Amino acid sequence: MNVLAVIPVKPLGRALGRLSAVLTRPERRELQAAMLMDLLDACTICPALGGVLVVTSDPAAAELAAGYGAAVLPDHDPPQGMNPAVAVGQAHAAARGYDAVLVLTADLPLAEPEDLAAVVAAAPTGTPRVVIVPSRHGTGTNALLIGPPAAIPTRLGPDSRALHRAEAAAAGAHLAEIDLPWVGLDIDTPEDLGLLLAAERPSRAQDACRRMRLAGRLEAGIGS
Repeated sequence: MNVLAVIPVKPLGRALGRLSAVLTRPERRELQAAMLMDLLDACTICPALGGVLVVTSDPAAAELAAGYGAAVLPDHDPPQGMNPAVAVGQAHAAARGYDAVLVLTADLPLAEPEDLAAVVAAAPTGTPRVVIVPSRHGTGTNALLIGPPAAIPTRLGPDSRALHRAEAAAAGAHLAEIDLPWVGLDIDTPEDLGLLLAAERPSRAQDACRRMRLAGRLEAGIGS
């Protein structure tokens, strides 16, 4: 199965708004870039993927992606959100004959190539097919395989796991759901940062957090 990874990337420094209490905008930009590089590290060496596409309107993110050999397409101008950005990638994959897309949020610094390969391997036989990897809280979607690429629209956002289940059912798609703890950890909140710092799996994002001395800042915040 020829699978294209599709990663929608918000403008650097404008994402991670829920971390504004502990990170300045330049720090959020640094962390966002580090997480993107972590994910690109995993995608570009994963043998189960036939290519990587980043959809973004941010020149710095586009330059980072191109440096990894990923394809880059511009997001809507102005950006319309993650799902319209993913739709750009789905159309690109369909036009180029890919069998499926693996949609990944850009804040998955601990995902490894074997995690991504596991998602592809979990794809049920038959067409169409959908694989959901939920967020650690169980209600979100951190990775989503869709085959063929436009079999269902994405519904990333609140309660997306249930919404993707419903889309799969409406499309008559074969559905699989797998829990992958490292993929399940997306970085949205100070609690997520604490889990990232404590993780035994090294990452550029973890290194960035240590340079920012976030452990002490998080402890101070919890104790206040």
